[in-house]
Amino acid sequence: MEVILQLIDENSQYFLVLMLGVFYGFFVGLIPVAGATTGLIAVYSFVSYFHDPYMLVVFTTAVVVTSSIGDTFCGVVMNVPGAGGAAATMVDGFPMSRRGEAARALSAAISTSWVNGLIWGLLVFLFLPYYTKIVLYFGTAEMFSFLIFAMTCVIFISSKYWVRGIFALVAGVVLGLVGMDPDTAAQRWITVIPNFDFDTWRVYFTDWEYIEDGIQMIPVMAGVLAFPELVTAYRMKSEKITLTKKDIRGQLWQGVKDTWKYKWDGLRGGFIGGFVGLVPGIGGNIADWFAYSQTVALSRKKSKGDEDNHNGEGYPVGQGNVQGVIGCEGANNAQKATSYVPTILFGIPGAPFEVIVMGLLMYVGLELGSPAVLADGIFFDHLLSSYLWSLIIILPISYGFIRYAVYITNIPFKFYFWPIVASLIWTTSQYTGLFDDYLMFAMCCVFGLAMKYFKFSRISFLIGFILSHRLEASWVQFNTFGYGWEDLLLDPFPATLIMLAIVAAIWGIFFNKAKIDFV
Repeated sequence: MEVILQLIDENSQYFLVLMLGVFYGFFVGLIPVAGATTGLIAVYSFVSYFHDPYMLVVFTTAVVVTSSIGDTFCGVVMNVPGAGGAAATMVDGFPMSRRGEAARALSAAISTSWVNGLIWGLLVFLFLPYYTKIVLYFGTAEMFSFLIFAMTCVIFISSKYWVRGIFALVAGVVLGLVGMDPDTAAQRWITVIPNFDFDTWRVYFTDWEYIEDGIQMIPVMAGVLAFPELVTAYRMKSEKITLTKKDIRGQLWQGVKDTWKYKWDGLRGGFIGGFVGLVPGIGGNIADWFAYSQTVALSRKKSKGDEDNHNGEGYPVGQGNVQGVIGCEGANNAQKATSYVPTILFGIPGAPFEVIVMGLLMYVGLELGSPAVLADGIFFDHLLSSYLWSLIIILPISYGFIRYAVYITNIPFKFYFWPIVASLIWTTSQYTGLFDDYLMFAMCCVFGLAMKYFKFSRISFLIGFILSHRLEASWVQFNTFGYGWEDLLLDPFPATLIMLAIVAAIWGIFFNKAKIDFV
């Protein structure tokens, strides 16, 4: 590779590296549960070929941008989670796919993600120096109050069964806290394996070492969210969906029109994703689910007299409505763009993939957060140009790929049900490779099926599980620095978020007319 680069002039080299990053990022995005983080980790194996550090900047930026668009495909078409943040798209995207509207769902998702990526990319990279005060202002009290507000929004998701939604939320938080206590380093709730003592004829429990580091997110998302929906789709009467090229082109254009029709849902999702990305360490999972919860909360019937006409779609948000796809996809690229702010300015990763980016760039001599990088105009020029060019190049590629992805829906679901399940099993077994991986996945599948049958909100559970670590860390910091509840009420920004959480809870329970039956 190095020899080839030497034979090409400098500008062509950068373009070649950009194209390689675009296709590589799109490819890793298509791989279930891979995404930007996994793809960037693999870059360590060939990072030595980048003799120019700015080439690595171009390559990593292209991977981050395009992977967030690629990971939508497997979620919509096959109901297999792409990157963690794409799981929210599955909720409405997969039911649309089973109805023969995969091209429409993918087109709407790509269009929304692309528009918000462009908007927030320009806002971030053109006005990056002015974000310093915003990031510095967001301290412990602000983080804690924001997480409380985010968790309150689960009432919107399961408003028809809001009591069960709260129970599911609490269960998610409890399971998310299994493992090591960050404050005392003590192990919590790992004594779960039953044993029988034949001498005393008593049952006692021993530690399960597998969960000492906590329960992993991948088996939880795959078992609780994906597997029950796969079983439901398998049990449904499957009809072969025949789509012509004309039908696909029509759905592609319809997805673009949907993006405009529900533009405020997409822009609101972009605002949420942009805001979450500014806060170090929160991650894209929260942004997508938070944006989705707001879409559910604000969805209304287009015709009040027609109970089956949900925004003219015939299906409510949560059961295959394109509005749900647009609402969560708006946060996708927006979060990735703004997560660069704390990473570049302070060397504090704004998302998990940013940790890998920092390590790669440090390997070639670019230390993010250092005065040398902040004063390097060439660095920012390459960062902005590679971001914009990646968005421009990936748009026709992704639209062109929709045509081939849709053909998967022509195959009766029962024929690829077991390959998808096998893919989920293989994915979840990559944590340790031991039997415990399979056992954990099986337990999550049973738990997910039970939650779906008894109508406990699985989305509320996942939100609680994802937010639990951040909530606990904020609570520990909150107490360590001597904060009290009076500090939250006296500080304008945290007090506003707490009041919004209270108002949101009351409105979601008593006044929310969008009673969504999604569990």
